[in-house]
Amino acid sequence: MKKTKILALLIVVVMVMGLVAACGPNNTPDPPAATDPPAATAPPATAPPPVVEIEETDVVIEGEIGLFDPDRDYYANPRFTVEYVNLQTSVLAEQWTAAFAQWAAVSNVEFRGLTEFGGDTDALMMALPTIAARNDGLLIDADQMQKGAVAELMRELGVPWMSPMGVPQNMEVDGFPLLHPYAGFHQQFTGEMMAAHIMEQYFELWPDVPLSEFGVILVTHSVSFALHDRVQGAWNFIYNNYPELHGRMFWADTSIGFWDIDTSNDVVSAVLAMNPTIERWLVVGAVEGQAQGATLALDGFGFTDTSAVIASGAEAYRRLMDAGQRTAWRTAGSSGFMLNTEPIFFALYAFMMGEATPETIWPEWVNCAEGEVFPLRIVPYYFLTEDTYREFFAWTDIYSGANLFPEYAEYRAGLARDSFPTRMAIPPWYRCNAPGCPNCAAAAAIGN
Repeated sequence: MKKTKILALLIVVVMVMGLVAACGPNNTPDPPAATDPPAATAPPATAPPPVVEIEETDVVIEGEIGLFDPDRDYYANPRFTVEYVNLQTSVLAEQWTAAFAQWAAVSNVEFRGLTEFGGDTDALMMALPTIAARNDGLLIDADQMQKGAVAELMRELGVPWMSPMGVPQNMEVDGFPLLHPYAGFHQQFTGEMMAAHIMEQYFELWPDVPLSEFGVILVTHSVSFALHDRVQGAWNFIYNNYPELHGRMFWADTSIGFWDIDTSNDVVSAVLAMNPTIERWLVVGAVEGQAQGATLALDGFGFTDTSAVIASGAEAYRRLMDAGQRTAWRTAGSSGFMLNTEPIFFALYAFMMGEATPETIWPEWVNCAEGEVFPLRIVPYYFLTEDTYREFFAWTDIYSGANLFPEYAEYRAGLARDSFPTRMAIPPWYRCNAPGCPNCAAAAAIGN
């Protein structure tokens, strides 16, 4: 039995039943004003949000293309060379580099590591042909507005590639369609999951406190399409399900600087100062720096015990927990570096092996309802708490054969590679249901 009971894994099929707003990556409206939200009808919050515990949530296909197969003899295949190209290094980029190095080690791939360009977009584009010439495949994280140029150049060069952290969308075309396959977060859906989980925490922690006593802060970074889309999803979920919070939902925008701790502290503190009658808060941030800044702001106003914070990313969270620091940041959403990077790395491997092309990989994950041509495979997403994060990271080492978290080695006892779900069910809102649609047929063939 998979250990979903110690992690709140929210999965697509369950969530869509409780959603009012559409969840496509192409329909993100501008954030409504906190005091003038859009109209909606919903019942009062007399019960927890539509989140349930599921024993089995995934569809496992042995030997699935684009994923690691522990039974495969990778040393019987050619030895490929891969390099990770990133516009600007960061702690996150370095962690992804370590994850890619681990997947390379178990798949007979020579991984050349990370090459970064200090934020110089022109330098990255100029260097790509040279870098491509010395590799069989590339992992490329360019600026969001560069993705179209990168996709065109890599097609011309004939070198397989994948975009690890940024969704390869065409930002110059209405709807921002995918330019290439991607595996990772569906931003609005991720925001909806975070919002559903923080509302579940409200019911667990403060069942006797009226929801109307709380305020909600959505910490966004409006100049980032992906991060804002994520937090917009959280807004949509809370607004459409909890009318008690109408007029008590506020945006805090870190785009006045960066999504770092200090900027996040400043913008959240400003919201708290402008609403002195509210002493209970639910805060959703897009990334960890925003969660850390929000917790500092809440602590500064004396609201740590009456508030809850959630954000995507668990690296800073686990370090704070390890250090014994307990704040209003009660839960961190994470896919784990190894699970997040697995389909990215092994899709690239499939391209290099000639087992798939960008047009043929994961047909069941093509959102044909939105008219997409390429797949966006949603990776599993777990909510980690003080009680569960060590076991989760210990398990990711078991799953990948890595030793990235030796400090949690004692928690590996009793765990196996299949102790947690590793596949998301394909959301029904991906399906166009048109007669003869190959994408719908591919999903139906695996029970989705």
